Amino acid sequence: MVGLFIGLTIGLLATGAGMRLLSRLPLAFGERIAYGGALGLGLLAYGVSLFAALHWLMGLWLLLGLTMVAGLWGWVWELRRTRWTLQTSWAGLSWLAWGLVSMLFLLGLVLCLLPPDGNEWDALAYHLAFPKLYLQAGGMIEIPFMHQSYFPPLVDMLYLLGLWLDGESCAKVFHWLMAMLMVVGTAAFVGRLGGQGVWSALLLMGTPVVMWQSFSAYIDLSTALYVALGTFALAWAIKERAPNWLWLAGVMMGFALTTKYTALLSWGLWWLMGLAWCGRERWGHGARLVALMGLLALAISSPFYLRNWFWTGNPVYPFAYEIFGGKNWSREQALAYRGDQLKFGMGRDPAQLLLLPWNLTAHPLHFTDPIGVTVGEQVYLLPSAGMGYLATLGLMAGTGLATGAGWLLALAGLNTLGWFYLMQQVRYLIVVFPLFAVSGTAQAHLASRWLQGAYGALLGVQALFTLWLFGNAYLPSLPLVLRDREAYLERRLQIYPATRFLNAHTHPDKGVILLDETRGYYLDRPYLWGNAGHHRLIPYGRFRSGRELMAWLHRQGYGYVLINRRFTPQGEPEHWRALYYEAIAQGLLQPVFAERGVEIYALSDSSDAKQ
Repeated sequence: MVGLFIGLTIGLLATGAGMRLLSRLPLAFGERIAYGGALGLGLLAYGVSLFAALHWLMGLWLLLGLTMVAGLWGWVWELRRTRWTLQTSWAGLSWLAWGLVSMLFLLGLVLCLLPPDGNEWDALAYHLAFPKLYLQAGGMIEIPFMHQSYFPPLVDMLYLLGLWLDGESCAKVFHWLMAMLMVVGTAAFVGRLGGQGVWSALLLMGTPVVMWQSFSAYIDLSTALYVALGTFALAWAIKERAPNWLWLAGVMMGFALTTKYTALLSWGLWWLMGLAWCGRERWGHGARLVALMGLLALAISSPFYLRNWFWTGNPVYPFAYEIFGGKNWSREQALAYRGDQLKFGMGRDPAQLLLLPWNLTAHPLHFTDPIGVTVGEQVYLLPSAGMGYLATLGLMAGTGLATGAGWLLALAGLNTLGWFYLMQQVRYLIVVFPLFAVSGTAQAHLASRWLQGAYGALLGVQALFTLWLFGNAYLPSLPLVLRDREAYLERRLQIYPATRFLNAHTHPDKGVILLDETRGYYLDRPYLWGNAGHHRLIPYGRFRSGRELMAWLHRQGYGYVLINRRFTPQGEPEHWRALYYEAIAQGLLQPVFAERGVEIYALSDSSDAKQ
């Protein structure tokens, strides 16, 4: 509970600081919250990055002190100037709709108390894992076996701050804040266009994958937040010919580029759309500013891309290997990585593109990570888009588009097209949800009464379903978490018994090789991902026998090998995998633990493992 309070307090203070910096822009209250929070959290993450790069983590106390002073100043200023009027209709069923949205927010916040389990693979593999390794090292270090640690780390730096302060719950709150800011910012922009933001808020927060992300230590909501706010600012700047909004748009897109590589696609489309829109409006000065803002966005994000270039020779490592190359990587690994991405979805032919809205609604499991479904102890449609977006297409057909919303819809469509051909993972599509929500709901209040009723009822049903879905899946476990965190993880995470064994019964200096497993967050021993596809740090091609491999591992300080048989592929083993099997057959790797399909072996000359 303390972690939630600390995370929320820091988020509110960062929001206050951001609002004060934006005091000269004519923003509505909801917009000040959204843009101020996005700006404040982005600057806070950059501050954490700076002190981590300097290996001076004690400087985080200074950063928090500055955030507190600036945040309190911002909130005092805001409360003095705010006129407490809401630009939305609270008549009739709007109260019920906002109540549902509030309940979804509250449920997501409460579920931040849960430690990451089997349904948060990426959190345990790298989003929390490499910030933990930074903390153990006293600052930012290169982690060559974990290629995801080179990804733009804006939100991961906030996770580092949360872990440093009070653990996973404090870290998770920062992603929940991204969800809240995204929904508030989208609803506020709908209000700016003359619509009622309750429709977009209920659509977004009632989406199961958005709800799941809100209490998970992932990053997709941050990308959606910054891309959406940057696009909304661009749209209003062009509509009103307001240069100040263009500067805001550039800053937001700069932060978007520091959250995820896929934001590069959104940035490019945003830039081209802005130039084309200015050209159509015959606003030459605006076109020049849009061009400049695109460069500003690159400048804001450049430190992390330059870091990668310095470390690996590739600014977008490990992607674009054919162009930039990159150490500890190869063309074969790049092709295999691309092959894994192409496994998602239902194909990439034109017919499947036309059927995409229906497929996302009717066949959601084709667009989600099958690992999460396998290891989760309760199988629900947690990471799905639901039916609201398909219904919103029907609403648009009945109401048309608000002025300027066509450009937003075009940007959402082009982003979706890029997503369709790159990686059809549904959480990667969250980036278009706010753009689509504005396009589809800005004129919902102009629809016929029966259409409004039908659409509102459907969104209400989806929101109630989402509340039931996550409440039923997670809330029964909350008392166990508060009483016995270890017991919860034993129940919900397949590899946790093996992790506990290693933490309790092995020498702290003996490293662990993880095979067919990457979730090392809970492991308090040095570890290395062992599969050949992750890196080239283990020179498997040099070894002609399992004995040679074991001798090399021993010299490098590794004493144990963990194999998760649940994810071991069937069929003839690759050369590198056969080396381990040979070592097991010859007794060079001796079994010391086996439970739930996870096996641990000790190198034969190690005396540290105890059965």
